[in-house]
Amino acid sequence: MATASDPGAAPPLRLSWLAPCMAMLMLGCSDPASVAANGEGAGVAVCVVAPRIEPLDGVDAYGIALTPEPMLVVVEPLLELQIQRQQRPPWQQRGSRSRPILTPLAWPAEPIEPDEPVLLQLRPVGAGRDAFAHVQLVGASAQRMQESVRLLETLGSNPDTWQAAFEQALEQGDVALAWTLLFDRRSPASPELDQLRRTVFERGCGD
Repeated sequence: MATASDPGAAPPLRLSWLAPCMAMLMLGCSDPASVAANGEGAGVAVCVVAPRIEPLDGVDAYGIALTPEPMLVVVEPLLELQIQRQQRPPWQQRGSRSRPILTPLAWPAEPIEPDEPVLLQLRPVGAGRDAFAHVQLVGASAQRMQESVRLLETLGSNPDTWQAAFEQALEQGDVALAWTLLFDRRSPASPELDQLRRTVFERGCGD
């Protein structure tokens, strides 16, 4: 087994950075949200990790899309995913028990416009035919979306740069941006970032 003094030893995780992030997860300030499926087979829950969403009266959950093409991250395998939009044809994908829809999934429909409402309907494996969890996404303001896209485009491929941006977002309490940075398709691999992604996904939505 390699040790820290071995020339070929893998660099250790920067626990000084990772520990505060884990603490934030445990405190619940950046927990992913669980939404219950309504209709036939009600009571089946779906854990949506990204985009960042919150419970809201009137709908199962609500979230802001900071980019036109957010990454979808759902813990449970899905039998069906629908994207409903105003003045646009709906988008739909169906899976099966043997071949469910798995995430992370790059945004599969036309890009989201600023301030545009988008309704996600998700039916997990084991849910009835009409049992969908509903997540209401809304595109961020034009300025916020432009700022988010510009930030993502300027970070390059250096994991340390993405890590610094992620840390700054958390320090500012901008969990939605932190989650966007963590799960964006351009976000590079690194021991720290990969460990945090695994922890968020494996921890799921808790009890």
